[in-house]
Amino acid sequence: MQTQAPSYAVRPPKRLGGSLSLDFVNTEAWRGDVPQRGERLTSYGEIVLWAGHVGILDRAGVRRLTQEALLRPDDAAAVLATALRLRVALGRILTAPAAAAAEELAVLNAVLARAPTRTGLAATRSGFAWTMTETDPLEQPLWPVVWDAAELLVSGRAERVGSCSDPDCAWVFLDTSRNRSRRWCSMADCGNRNKARRHYERVRSS
Repeated sequence: MQTQAPSYAVRPPKRLGGSLSLDFVNTEAWRGDVPQRGERLTSYGEIVLWAGHVGILDRAGVRRLTQEALLRPDDAAAVLATALRLRVALGRILTAPAAAAAEELAVLNAVLARAPTRTGLAATRSGFAWTMTETDPLEQPLWPVVWDAAELLVSGRAERVGSCSDPDCAWVFLDTSRNRSRRWCSMADCGNRNKARRHYERVRSS
């Protein structure tokens, strides 16, 4: 069962994954074995807000795609459905690359196939940006996500993807520790909560 989590306009995303595609997987709160999961991508507008927070879109891009979605509500709803399917597929592929199912790879490859070709660089006010072939702008928030996921997979770094040891959380992250010993998505959140839980159980048992 899904419950609606706070809007990204009110509560920005926590970027704990260490990778854009993993942060995208973590747009679902409480991914683990819980009766209610917190859904943050409740509309196309929430995808745009998330993309703005993580740097995929600037403020002008957020406004432009918000307006585009108002003009094309059916197409925006279709992109939202695609994004949710992609998130499920990435959550499975990136946490167990060797066991990736053909259906899950097909979801990723379908978005990759529609993403534009990067043909060069252009100078902008803030630095440089890719020049790209024309494609549907509504899927723009998903392009860097699938490019990042593909890079993780082909580089072999997906083998370092871990999952939070809190079975309710199950957020994913890139474990860059030397001996791959990271257990929590965040020591300040899940780590401390589980530490407090263990302390309570010790006190109660004594």
